[in-house]
Amino acid sequence: MSTFFNRMAELLFPARCSCCGQAADAGSLLCAECVRQIRPILPPFCPFCGTAEADCKCKKTPHAYKQAVAPFYYESVIRDALLRMKYGNREEVAVFLGRHLQDTILARYFGIPFTLITCVPATGEKMAERGFNQAESLTEEINPQAFSWMTVPPRVDCKLLKKRNMGEAQHTLGAEARRRNIRNSYRLHEKKSVKGEVILLIDDIVTTGATADEIASLFLLQGAEQVYVAAAALTRNTGAYGAKQRPV
Repeated sequence: MSTFFNRMAELLFPARCSCCGQAADAGSLLCAECVRQIRPILPPFCPFCGTAEADCKCKKTPHAYKQAVAPFYYESVIRDALLRMKYGNREEVAVFLGRHLQDTILARYFGIPFTLITCVPATGEKMAERGFNQAESLTEEINPQAFSWMTVPPRVDCKLLKKRNMGEAQHTLGAEARRRNIRNSYRLHEKKSVKGEVILLIDDIVTTGATADEIASLFLLQGAEQVYVAAAALTRNTGAYGAKQRPV
């Protein structure tokens, strides 16, 4: 009986590719063409910006956070997937991206004693517009129980921070302007504490690292021990404050 209903569901609601939105095989998150085009970030990695060493142009610029990692570059079909999620209100894209994000975190951050997982918050305006925060949707796909090296798994709190509405959208700005625009944009919720925490901060895209830096600086000022960053995608020159910004 269940097989019959599954087949009916496939006919009525055919699978759609998370990246391009076209038809995909039943049970698949991507179509064959998008699978062919995906290029993951491959080792050896730069320990500062998270890109492959062959692509790194970060000049070892120091950040408030310890390290950034991501499974993909922000280009090609991955860029399409993130844009569909962010501007096309396709929250289900987070399932595909979140699976790869978790695999990357478990592999590249193995052994780090995280105590807290949180995400970059959205403004109330963006939440009202989209109905969800894409960074939070990605965080929800990460299973704290998968951190097998830890006796006590990290707790998850996506309501740790508040974000004010900024004058200009970050993706419209160059690197230096991003840092100025994001300054003092976040604050810790009342009655929340990060003292002594080893924090994993989740975002959808890391470009210059300005947002992650601002949040990590806040956490450290509030007594956190260390902050690490993980995102679904990095721009190929991420971490380079002089990197050219691509319009979204």
